[in-house]
Amino acid sequence: MESEARYKLLSATLLSVAFIVGMTIFGYFFLLSKQPQNTVTVTGSAKERVVSDVATWSSSFSTKTSESMLSEAFKLMKRYESEVLSVFEKHGINREQIKVSSVTVMENYVPEQLATERSYTLVEYLFVETREVESMADKSKLITQELLDKGIVFQSNPVQYYYSKLPELRIKLLSEAVKDAKRRALEIANTSGLRLGRVISAKSGIVQVLAPNSTEISDYGTYDTSTVEKDVMVTVNVVFEVK
Repeated sequence: MESEARYKLLSATLLSVAFIVGMTIFGYFFLLSKQPQNTVTVTGSAKERVVSDVATWSSSFSTKTSESMLSEAFKLMKRYESEVLSVFEKHGINREQIKVSSVTVMENYVPEQLATERSYTLVEYLFVETREVESMADKSKLITQELLDKGIVFQSNPVQYYYSKLPELRIKLLSEAVKDAKRRALEIANTSGLRLGRVISAKSGIVQVLAPNSTEISDYGTYDTSTVEKDVMVTVNVVFEVK
């Protein structure tokens, strides 16, 4: 019994010592974290102009029909599809570059007092992706005009332009943005008679893909698709220690 009491006393003593040491270490680091730090926070940026290497174009053709003529309307859409694809190919867009949807059927709204029969619109969508960036806009205009002249209800959306090497460019620009941040921090430190120390934290911003010379950035990122040339910009927020 005596040995058991000694064992319990020793265990309690060790636990007390461990607790006191632990609280001492915690208190030290807590006080250390509360000490005022001399820091400078700067934002560095880097920008590069690129030329888009991918163009996309979406379009559609449609026809309206009554319920009793729905079957004939489907046959007409099939003929339209063949004619549309033929015109696309005529203007240098290969069949492999074109994604064609199935026919979508939408019921048209007709006021109840005027309705004698249900009416529908049949639509088929097309999507083109190409590396022939420079010529895509002209091709889309010529194709649209030719199909409209043939009496096909054809709707064309603006051509959109993308840069496929954005991930690689982002890494390069981040490095340049950090260097820019350090230059800014050095200027601030030198002006204040201080010495620039270690990096305490760094946080990169969202990549902004802008139309040339545009300043319309967003907290969620901007990706302009309307221009062939683009300005890709990256920012980084860096906190430096100063002594």
